[in-house]
Amino acid sequence: MNPLRWWRQRRLAQVELCGRTFAEGFERLPGLAALDPAGRERLADYTRQFLLDKAFAGAHGLEVDLPMRTRIAQLACWPVLGLGYGELGGWHEVIVYPGAFRARRERHEDDDSGVVTEWEEELAGESWDAGPLVLSWEDLETDLAQPDDVMNVVVHEIAHKLDARHGGVADGGPPLPRGMDPGEWERVFKAAYDDLCAIVDVDETRAPIDPYAATAPEEFFAVSSEYHFLAPELLADAYPDVARLLARFYSGG
Repeated sequence: MNPLRWWRQRRLAQVELCGRTFAEGFERLPGLAALDPAGRERLADYTRQFLLDKAFAGAHGLEVDLPMRTRIAQLACWPVLGLGYGELGGWHEVIVYPGAFRARRERHEDDDSGVVTEWEEELAGESWDAGPLVLSWEDLETDLAQPDDVMNVVVHEIAHKLDARHGGVADGGPPLPRGMDPGEWERVFKAAYDDLCAIVDVDETRAPIDPYAATAPEEFFAVSSEYHFLAPELLADAYPDVARLLARFYSGG
């Protein structure tokens, strides 16, 4: 065996995860409960790799203990079970806030005026292209306590991480597994996104999925990914072709 691989396997064997929290994930999320024994074993292995590879930091004095780290790692690894753990490479830190946090935004207007619009917004999560994964612990706990809302901040932000592996920018077009047609992906997702935007423009209460998905193509991909893992039947009813492509994507093609 390669010495580096041997050393990593030895370190992985020493990684501790919170067994109670890990088991609780299967109780609280039907999608996890549906995993077969091999899938559960692979998720445990990926979770340990995540805990080994990623540094966790608490913001505003928050102590990120082992159960919290285990919860986040398990959820972060769920989307890549079919893609491979390597898809979580290229970044190294998870920052956890006690609750929602504020981020400053700016937009340069698309003209020659030189005008820059600045504002602040409150976030439950944020994914920097090559930087940290930033999460609100309170929002994650709320997501798990209210499954009917079909939200999971970790799954959402990991979808952005996967999306950004294509050119370093999240735009709704992640690098696809071999055998998937980028042209079909673009056509299907654009048609669904345009349809959702048209519905939301008239009456967002009629939106078949969370209207936040109409914010931008990358948000449509991230929200659709949440539905794929948390409520696949709702996504299939709303946008069956999107559901079909996401099923192929997250299974590795």
